[in-house]
Amino acid sequence: MSNNLIRLVEGRTFVIGREGHIFISSITASKRHAELKIIDGRTYLRDLNSTNGTYLLKNNHLVYFDEGYVNPLQPLLIGDQKHTILSLLAIASDFIASDDSPTQANFVNRTEKSRG
Repeated sequence: MSNNLIRLVEGRTFVIGREGHIFISSITASKRHAELKIIDGRTYLRDLNSTNGTYLLKNNHLVYFDEGYVNPLQPLLIGDQKHTILSLLAIASDFIASDDSPTQANFVNRTEKSRG
């Protein structure tokens, strides 16, 4: 599953945050918190000078992270929410079939469809 998902989003760039392609519903996440790129099958994460920073969880310790390649299963903290790259990519893959506009409306529409 993870390799298929990474291939699906290869070459794309996604903004993570309260106003990003990958919507994070936390006031501790910046509007444009971080950027996720898939380059040659590898996941590259870059903090976009967010207010509260981006952190990796390593050996039960938070480690500040600016930018670089990240293992897709690496736990990370964006705002006060814990994610992995794969969980973020699962959200991002929904936008491939949409118009790619980074709005909360796309997130809300997707959520409402899954309920109904």
